[in-house]
Amino acid sequence: MPPDATPDSGQREYIRPTSLEIATCAVIGRSEAAVSLVPTSRDPLEALEKALLPALARPPCVVSFSGGRDSSAVLAVALQVARHEGLPAPVALTIRWPAYPETDESEWQELVAKNLGVGEWEKIEFEENEVIGPTFAPSLKRLGVLWPPLLHSWPPIFRRAEGGSFVTGEGGDEVLGDRRCSWLRRVLWGKPNKAILIGTARSLAPKAYRRQAALRTYKRDVLTPWLRPEARRLYLELLATNTAAEPYRWGAGMRWHLESRSVVVGSHNLALLAAEQGTVLYEPLLDPGFVGSLLPMTGALGFPGRTGAMRALFSGLLPDDVLARRGKAYTTSMVFGERSRDFISGWGGEGLDDGLVDPEGLATAWKCETPPPGTLLLLQKAWLASLS
Repeated sequence: MPPDATPDSGQREYIRPTSLEIATCAVIGRSEAAVSLVPTSRDPLEALEKALLPALARPPCVVSFSGGRDSSAVLAVALQVARHEGLPAPVALTIRWPAYPETDESEWQELVAKNLGVGEWEKIEFEENEVIGPTFAPSLKRLGVLWPPLLHSWPPIFRRAEGGSFVTGEGGDEVLGDRRCSWLRRVLWGKPNKAILIGTARSLAPKAYRRQAALRTYKRDVLTPWLRPEARRLYLELLATNTAAEPYRWGAGMRWHLESRSVVVGSHNLALLAAEQGTVLYEPLLDPGFVGSLLPMTGALGFPGRTGAMRALFSGLLPDDVLARRGKAYTTSMVFGERSRDFISGWGGEGLDDGLVDPEGLATAWKCETPPPGTLLLLQKAWLASLS
């Protein structure tokens, strides 16, 4: 977000999901935002430093630090800027859930913290992270259902930066990861196998073909037993149309991504929530100045893979093990836990849009060992309805 943390539209209200977005937990399509990406001769690290400077000049500057490569990179650059500019060092903030040992990333965190010489490092332990649990409930009751679904867990975290700034590594997967043009990049930079050649051919195909191919794939792979047939048809068509709409060249594709409804709504709502907790949200990896500075480096076809991007940008700041790391610690049981299952067991199908959602199909989906993440907003909506 810009230094004053005002959402791009100037809107001071939360942007609420539509009924279909609640039913699918997916925000698809375009926003009204207009993002300008201008190629510059500025080194990308310098551009990232510039994006972080206003946050560091507004102490306390708290950097969300999970130990993943994006948050580690942002923390590394923030520490470097603070040292060069004589500003207060950022505070690394790590959230841990001891009840979920599968989410433990302490070894990665310790490796990065030692390598960077992190001074101030605050670790917060939460007992739970359920989307209708005690951590979420106060904000959820006050604001209602919002995108992203985990938004309501952030107030106690944002309050750690009250009076200052809060920095995240949001956007790294999209800005530094694969785009539509990445298939051809793999062909030109490596020894392509059959799958890469097929993917490349599909990525270069006409838009109508790509839409139909995407629709066939989504019909096969996207399971939504809780949606009514017409709602499912509309949802899959929106997904396919959105997939086919991505421009080919890397710069145009990145602008398309930054202008997407999911990015704009997510950044807007989180910035507004942070402001309510007395802090200013910064997402430097989504900063147009930083993304624009990558254009000369990426050319038309983007980076040679996610790890290649990390090495090209941050090899002087982080160990290669961190730059090449794959995967993130996450478990669905954190958001669908005991409280959620207790609620589901007594739920009678009330509180949802019956024209979009089949209550019996939803109840069956919720009783699976791993409930679908696509039902998170429905769970929040049903729970709120049960309180009235």
